[in-house]
Amino acid sequence: MPVQLGHDCFDVRRRAFVFAALAVFFLIWTASGPSDAAQAGGQPSASSGAAEAFIGGAIYSADWIAAPNVSDGADGLGPLFNATSCAACHPGQDASLGALGRPAVQAVPHVLRLARRSSGVRRQQSVGLDLPPVTPDPDPRYGAQLQDRAIPGHAAEGQIAVRWAYVKWRLGDGTEVNLRLPRVRVSSPVYGPLSPDVAMSLRRPPPLEGLSVVAAIDESRILSNADPEDRDGDGISGRPGYALDERRGKQVLARFGWKASVASLADQTAAAFSLDMGLSSVRRGLGSGDCTPLQAACRSAVDGASAAKGGFEVSEREIDLVVVYLESLPAPMPSGDTKVAESRGATQFAQLGCAACHRIDLSGTTQGGVRSEVSRDVRLFSDLLLHDMGLGLGDGIAEGTASGREWRTPPLWGLSLRLEDIARGRIQGLLHDGRARTIEEAVLWHGGEGAASRERFWQLAAPDRANFLAYLSGL
Repeated sequence: MPVQLGHDCFDVRRRAFVFAALAVFFLIWTASGPSDAAQAGGQPSASSGAAEAFIGGAIYSADWIAAPNVSDGADGLGPLFNATSCAACHPGQDASLGALGRPAVQAVPHVLRLARRSSGVRRQQSVGLDLPPVTPDPDPRYGAQLQDRAIPGHAAEGQIAVRWAYVKWRLGDGTEVNLRLPRVRVSSPVYGPLSPDVAMSLRRPPPLEGLSVVAAIDESRILSNADPEDRDGDGISGRPGYALDERRGKQVLARFGWKASVASLADQTAAAFSLDMGLSSVRRGLGSGDCTPLQAACRSAVDGASAAKGGFEVSEREIDLVVVYLESLPAPMPSGDTKVAESRGATQFAQLGCAACHRIDLSGTTQGGVRSEVSRDVRLFSDLLLHDMGLGLGDGIAEGTASGREWRTPPLWGLSLRLEDIARGRIQGLLHDGRARTIEEAVLWHGGEGAASRERFWQLAAPDRANFLAYLSGL
C-alpha cells in the first residue's frame, strides 16, 4: 500500500475500500460495456444510477497520490496542488456516503486565483450579443491559481496569507456593524515576485447541493430575465454568462462558477482536477496541471498518465461518474423557523428589491438523493445572471463574459446550512471570498446594482430588519 502524500493522518482502510470499489467497478464496466438501456438510447435504471453515483462519490472522496506508483491509474497528484481530493474542499456533501469517512471540517477553506488585472467597466457588447468568452490571463510565473502544496522533491509556490481588515457601518437606527474584507498576499513566493499588474481573487469552494436542478433549468427561462441594457430602468441589468463547452466546442450559456464562466459540470470537474490537484484529463491535457513554462522542474516531472485512461490521469468516464454523483446531491430545502417571520420577512425581501436578482420564480425539481423517489419543487433565489456588484466586491478579473466587477447571483437556497457551516467552522463566511460572517454583512457589501437594496436595508427599523433576517436564515 503506497504512502499518501500531504495528510498527517492516513486511513488505510478508507483508501483500500475506495480503490477496491473502483477496481471492481472498472473491471465489470470494461468487461460488459455500456448498459443495454444506454445502447438503445434509453435512460439508465434507478439501480444503475445509484451505483454510478456511489462510484462517483468514491472518486470524489479518494485521496490521489504522486506518480509513479504501483497503482496504475490511481496516481498523478501534482506536482503542485491545493488538495488531494475533491472532498477536502467540499466535505460532508452526502450522508449516504458517510462510510467513506469524509472530514466534517473543510481542509481547504479557499484558493487564490491569479490573473492580469482587467478594467472594472463592463465588457463591450455588440448588438445584444456578448463578445466571445475570455480566459483570464494568468500570472506568467504562478499561473491561474497559487498552489500552496507540492509532492516531495518539489516546492510549493508559496502560501496564501490573509489578513482581515475591518470597516464600521452604522445602520439607520444607530446600530454598528463591523464589516470585514480580506487583505491577501502571497507569503514566501518561491519563483520570485508576482506580475505587478496581477489581481488576486480569494475564492471559497462553492456549495454543491442542487447542481442537477441548476443544470436542468431551460435556457429560455434564464434568458427571459436578462436585461443587459436596463430597458425597464430599475437599475438591475442582469447579463447571461457564456463559456466554451469543451466537449461540443461551441459557445453556450454558462450557469456554473462564481462568474458564470463554466459551461457544464463536467468542465467544472475537469478544471478542479487540474487546478486544485494537478490531474490531467482530455479536457485539461497537462499532467503538470497549472505549472507555467517558467517552472521547468514541475513541467518535466513524471506524471500519472495511464493508457487505460486514454493517456491522461483522469479518464472521461471518471469525470462523468463524478458528475453523476454531483447530480445526485439534492437541492437544500428551507428550514422555515416560523410562518409569521417568513411572511413578514418575505414582504421585506420583495420591498427591498432583493427578488430582482434573487428571483423567487426560478425553480426546479429535486429528488431527495439517489435513494429517494420523492421529488420536490424548489426555488433557487437566483436568476443565474451576471450583475455588477460594485468596486467593493470586484476582484479585477475578467472571466468568461464577466468583467472584474461582475458576479453570478448565488442561489440563496440552503442559506440556513451555510450559517450552520460558519457556526461550526466548516466555512469562513458568505460571498465569494467568505468575508461576510452574517447575512447582515453580506447585504451591506452589496454595491453596484445591489446598492439601492442595501440602502433600503440599512434604513429598516429594527423589527423589520429582524423579520427580514429571520426569513433568509430559514432558507
